[in-house]
Amino acid sequence: YEMSMVTGVQTCALPIYLEMTIQRNYLYGLLVATLTWSGSLFAQTSDTFDVTITIEDSCELTTPATDMGFGTVQLLNTNYTATSTVSVTCTDDAAYDLELDQGGNDDGTTRRMADAGVANFVSYRLYSDAGHSTLWGDGTTFGSVNAGTGTGIEQDITVYGRVESGDNATTPPAGAYSDTVTVSVTF
Repeated sequence: YEMSMVTGVQTCALPIYLEMTIQRNYLYGLLVATLTWSGSLFAQTSDTFDVTITIEDSCELTTPATDMGFGTVQLLNTNYTATSTVSVTCTDDAAYDLELDQGGNDDGTTRRMADAGVANFVSYRLYSDAGHSTLWGDGTTFGSVNAGTGTGIEQDITVYGRVESGDNATTPPAGAYSDTVTVSVTF
């Protein structure tokens, strides 16, 4: 084994034994092969690349809101309460506002549930607190928006509803009453 450096190229002589037949006589020959390679065959180079992402403030209503059911009642001579849960997911530290629209049967100042014929109504109010002191709306007639800050994970926000006896001077006819409120998130 022989190794030498000639102008940055490494060479190596390795004996290789071959059997050759010449006119029925066997002759063993010796062939010396020279292998040549450059030093870069064993060299290593490296490079880098960046991995990036840009996250913008974002919010979405995630789990569907739960229905608010006041149950089965008789006379509207007392207050009845119920809740709904709205789920919102926002990027961490993103400021957001949750808005509740007026519903589909409002009279301009009060949200109302209507019977199937939309002839009779039960007034109700929506609040952002359990004490029923802060009306929740879209920032206009029906109350203020519910402001929050994102945590990067889903947040469950409670909507507090109340059928108030003072808003319902008379008890309407028996039957099922309903309304649909749309919740929106802005950020």
